[in-house]
Amino acid sequence: MAASPSRIRRWTFRAGIALLVAYLLYLLAGNAFLHSELARELTNRKPEKFRMAWSGGHTLWPGVVTLREVRMQGHVRRTLWSVQAQRASGRIALWPLLRREIRVPRVDATSVTGSVARAPTELPPPESRPGGWTLRMDRIASDSIAGGEVFGWKIAGKGRAEVGFSKQFRGGPAELFASEAHFLDTTASRDGEDWLRDMRVDATFALARHLSAEYPGLAKLPLFSATLEIDGKTVVLRSTLDETGRYRFDAVPGEGRITGTLALSGGELAQGGTLRVHAPLHAIDPAGVESSNALELSLDVAEGMHLRAQVPERPEHMSFDLDLQLPGRALPLQDWRQRLVQATGTASGRWQVPSIGALVRLFAQADWLALEGSGTVEADLRLAGGRLVEGSRLQARDVEAHADVLGNRFSGRAQADAVIEAGEDGQARSRVNLAMQRFGVAPGSAPSRPYVEGNDLRVDLVSDARLDRMRETSQARIRFNRARIPDLAVFNPYLPNDKLRFGGGSGTLTGDLRVDGEGDVGEGTLRVDGRNARLAVAGIDLRGDVAIDGRLRRGSLERGNFELGGTRVSARNLAFTDRGTSRTGWWATLDLDGGHVAWKQPSSAGGKLRARMKDVDFLLAMFADRADYPAWIGKVVDAGEVRLDGRWEWRGDTLVLDRMRAENERFQLDARMKLQGRDRSGDLYAKWGVLGVGVELQGGERKLHLRKAREWYDGRPHLLR
Repeated sequence: MAASPSRIRRWTFRAGIALLVAYLLYLLAGNAFLHSELARELTNRKPEKFRMAWSGGHTLWPGVVTLREVRMQGHVRRTLWSVQAQRASGRIALWPLLRREIRVPRVDATSVTGSVARAPTELPPPESRPGGWTLRMDRIASDSIAGGEVFGWKIAGKGRAEVGFSKQFRGGPAELFASEAHFLDTTASRDGEDWLRDMRVDATFALARHLSAEYPGLAKLPLFSATLEIDGKTVVLRSTLDETGRYRFDAVPGEGRITGTLALSGGELAQGGTLRVHAPLHAIDPAGVESSNALELSLDVAEGMHLRAQVPERPEHMSFDLDLQLPGRALPLQDWRQRLVQATGTASGRWQVPSIGALVRLFAQADWLALEGSGTVEADLRLAGGRLVEGSRLQARDVEAHADVLGNRFSGRAQADAVIEAGEDGQARSRVNLAMQRFGVAPGSAPSRPYVEGNDLRVDLVSDARLDRMRETSQARIRFNRARIPDLAVFNPYLPNDKLRFGGGSGTLTGDLRVDGEGDVGEGTLRVDGRNARLAVAGIDLRGDVAIDGRLRRGSLERGNFELGGTRVSARNLAFTDRGTSRTGWWATLDLDGGHVAWKQPSSAGGKLRARMKDVDFLLAMFADRADYPAWIGKVVDAGEVRLDGRWEWRGDTLVLDRMRAENERFQLDARMKLQGRDRSGDLYAKWGVLGVGVELQGGERKLHLRKAREWYDGRPHLLR
């Protein structure tokens, strides 16, 4: 039986009333919810990762929401982000909620600003777990983007953008859909300076679906694709060079230009990309002298990347010309050193650099030699296959240099000349010549306290030009002549004990050392010339001229060992006092036939020695005063020049002399002595014709042996094996 028209009207009216009531209830509940604390608590369940706030809003239809004064901010790994909008409206699709997906097909926002900054701490990504809800925003659009701040750069202009993304919670995959952004009349500033202005920027970008934990940081680059077109004005660069060699760059109003078209996909730039920068350059040197120039930068992407940077040459001012070909089109972000090893091109110019060391290391690899600080550089570098080739040269002026040799630091202001040239075998070699007009020498443990000062120190270094073989093939020569030693007492810490000390006097130090890349000395000489030196030996004070001509071979800076064979110690015009009787004009020459020295703790040295002396007076005085000997001992002293042979060893604070024999055609003298700290002990035997005497020295006490002196001496033990 068909329903009557009146019944249909009645049910239609009732349904309309029900729908109206339901709609009114939705309006009441929905708008009340938007203004409730519950909505904010549900939105900000993890405020350390995401927070959202709004001042008000309304909903007029289920799933359609409009919010006012929206503020969102989040923390992802090492990045902090925020977005603000005066008004945002969007629609939430209801059916996808049944499959745990919050889908927003479209959001429209007005007066948008934002920021991206580096977080002080890293927020690790959550472990991937199943069952997480998915947030999918197909299209977020705004045609009134006002700008924002990106890693300290403030961006202001007229912008519009469309962005879409998808993110599954609980560590699930994320994706950035194909998006685009367009800006007009844009300004980029930093620290209050407008570096770019009147810019037009058109960009597209997308990020493939991925798990954040599997692609941290720059590992996402192969998943990212983008295009960029830029056209705008740059400022004039004002470079101010201070007295320390550091540049400060400021932006001042001017008419520069930047244009570019680039595309990125799979971590590589697309062929055909270009970038051009023209920036007028206003330079001010430390004296306040001003000059004008221009910086030209260009990048062209073909099979590889061609980079060009130029500041045209101006007399006595900064200039450079860089022309570099990098193989491949991948951005050199993580492996830029490896990419540089494959580069080909040229770099020339003149400029002041705040740190010279990195440039010099292209020519020399030696840890014991360093150039530091700022300096003026003139360079003409030629790269092929990542290495410098013949004809490359570098000149550095007025830089701080130091060389750590023999436990001491040689330092001063220097100039360096480096060149790549053909060796005798046809192989390219690197040659570095360094000169210090004035230098100081200080202990390595106290490099700020020099005890030697000199002029004209030279370091000449030669090695294979290949960086991977430069250290192992390095050979250097260090030379200096007659550096001044104001007080010879500075050498006392290097002497064995208090029984051998300098009391004063001045002198000079001359050196010629050959050092390899590891700091080992193959051979060398060190000569100390002391004038009017005061020297205490075994309790006897001497005054005169002393020359130490040290010969070093097969030495190591790291291990502190050297062979000393060929070293000579000469003493001239010596004066000393023996029990009130003064001697003058005494001399001796000591040659080390063999031996070694190790200055690292515990210090040690030793070997064989030969000597020529005017007479044995000093040797006798080491054991006893002249008056303590028999009267005939004066005949021995007057017997004239003698030859001496023996062995010696210095270890820590102990100096040992053993198997010492001094003789000539008229007499013979044998001795052994041990000097340890302030203690002195030893044995002596002197023979003149049929006469002989022995002296036993123990702790300052002396005992003479007149009968069977030879047998007594031979029965005493040797001090050295």
